[in-house]
Amino acid sequence: MRSHGIGFVAACILAGFLTVACGGGENLEDPGGRSRLTGLKFSRKPGEGFYVKPYREMPPAPGMVFIEGGTFHMGNMEKDLDHEHNALIRQVTVASFYMDETEVPNVEYKQFLFYVQQDSGEQKAQLLYPDTNVWMREMAYNDPYVRYYFQHENFNMYPVVGVNWHQAREFAAWRTAIVNKQLLEKDPDAVLYPDYRLPTEAEWEYAARGGYEQELYPWEGRSMRDLKGRFRANFKRGRGDYAGRSNKGGSLLYEGLNDRYMIPAPVKAFLPNDFGLYNMAGNVAEWTEDTYRILTYEDAEDFNPHRRRGLVTSDPLQSDVDYVQGTILYSPRAGGNSPWPDLQADAAKVYRGGSWADIAYYVTCGARRFFYADSSSATIGFRCAMVRVGRPF
Repeated sequence: MRSHGIGFVAACILAGFLTVACGGGENLEDPGGRSRLTGLKFSRKPGEGFYVKPYREMPPAPGMVFIEGGTFHMGNMEKDLDHEHNALIRQVTVASFYMDETEVPNVEYKQFLFYVQQDSGEQKAQLLYPDTNVWMREMAYNDPYVRYYFQHENFNMYPVVGVNWHQAREFAAWRTAIVNKQLLEKDPDAVLYPDYRLPTEAEWEYAARGGYEQELYPWEGRSMRDLKGRFRANFKRGRGDYAGRSNKGGSLLYEGLNDRYMIPAPVKAFLPNDFGLYNMAGNVAEWTEDTYRILTYEDAEDFNPHRRRGLVTSDPLQSDVDYVQGTILYSPRAGGNSPWPDLQADAAKVYRGGSWADIAYYVTCGARRFFYADSSSATIGFRCAMVRVGRPF
């Protein structure tokens, strides 16, 4: 009995030593009840001295999952078929953040328009309404999608498309206000969430990879099918093949010949990656926050890389506007009748992920392309991101 007691005491001492040594004996984010530098007391009630809100570990914001940051090799692992040399591989680090589990579906964007109309009027709501004419083609019968894809209830859980970069950012700003307003209504002293926003392209690629750094797609291996032969993503298999052969009838009574969707699929179709994110390959491509330049991989920092402006020098002789104007990077509608801000040389924004209308090459994690901020497409949607404040894990 005596030796057992000695062993127990020794174990407790060792556990205590490890707790202190590893910094686990205190809450690292809690300043305590009194200043360690002056001895003055912190107030825990508003209006009584220097007020310090108690630290609380906040759960992920509504709709989001936590992505623990880290170092990875950013860039296209696939052969550069377009010879653009715009995604060369380099090592970067991304801080922890949150990202939407899915692409923003039609029903959520409809709710956004409903409240915008209530708060700001019909004119503002119409400005933010998706362009349903993105489905129209002169030589195709896409008329039903023009009329029904956004409006009909059967498409509620399909990703919203026809939304330009500005509209996506407006949605994110509104979402921030609504989520934090609800927190304050429940508790006037609530700790508020940081802003919802579009992800940077570095965050987007890091999240898409799901921890598989050297893989082409958001899953392990180079096959577009799982072990049962089923497609892992909604993409275009080849010219004129948006879904594959029908699974019904004849000798085709087994899975794997069809990805089941000719246009975008519901936002939780197909399996998520290892971060729990759905459709990071295919379905719809997604806007990012970044301005597009071919050589961003050379210019951007290696910690939280992000390009908010095309111009990276203050030298007036090297004007980015002068350089870009007249090229495809300059929006043809810049300075025209567009209701959106004139971004001029910064109008080309990066989108990622490939879509239902893209071949497998473009649904790889590293593929990057651009589109004008005031333009929209039937193949581009979006999801939001949010910074992780404080502890990175």
